[in-house]
Amino acid sequence: MALNEGTIESLALRYVKPGMVLALGTSGHSETFLKKIAFEIEEKGLNVSVVPTSHRIAELLASLKIPVTSLNENEIDVAFEFVSQVDRDFNFVKTDSTSLVRDKMIAQSAEELIVVAGKKDFVERISGTIPFEIVHFGWKRTIIQLEKLGEAHLRKIGGKEYRTESNNLVADVKIDDIYDLYEIESQAKEVPGVIETGLFIGYADRIILHNHGLEVKSRLDFEKSFS
Repeated sequence: MALNEGTIESLALRYVKPGMVLALGTSGHSETFLKKIAFEIEEKGLNVSVVPTSHRIAELLASLKIPVTSLNENEIDVAFEFVSQVDRDFNFVKTDSTSLVRDKMIAQSAEELIVVAGKKDFVERISGTIPFEIVHFGWKRTIIQLEKLGEAHLRKIGGKEYRTESNNLVADVKIDDIYDLYEIESQAKEVPGVIETGLFIGYADRIILHNHGLEVKSRLDFEKSFS
């Protein structure tokens, strides 16, 4: 998902307000966005604090001199997620994550969750690969159990097991679009080795679609059209 500079600046200017507690889901795109936030703080005196969701983001916040807070101290006003797919019901899936557990906690805390995706990733029905954060103990057994949802394999980077921020593993499962998302979530959570899923059902409040222009979709507007 390629993000252009104008898109990031638009996000910062439109949704980040003084006094807010912010959070960004774990991903490389979040790091780019934080640099824009730092610019707003430095040039315009923007008063915000950020909940770090990974060691890398914590280090970046320190280097950029962005005030830090925690989920133990504050709930989140606005969270941003850069996602792989999002559907017309404001559900999304995230594959670029260093901690699905932390991302899910952030999503639940946020007063407003803003999802960013390419226009091609705005789909009628979510399908394809969905990640699952799993424990290391008995991981082969866990993957065998996840095979009931689709073709499953252990994620590896450079031939080594991919580890999350909590030192867990990730199983990637290829799922057809004929499945019901709630059923996938339910069945996966019944597997003892599964800690969290990459499905975020009902969390998004606003969708920002980019590439060849900027398009914003709001859950509030969507609900009004059916009221």
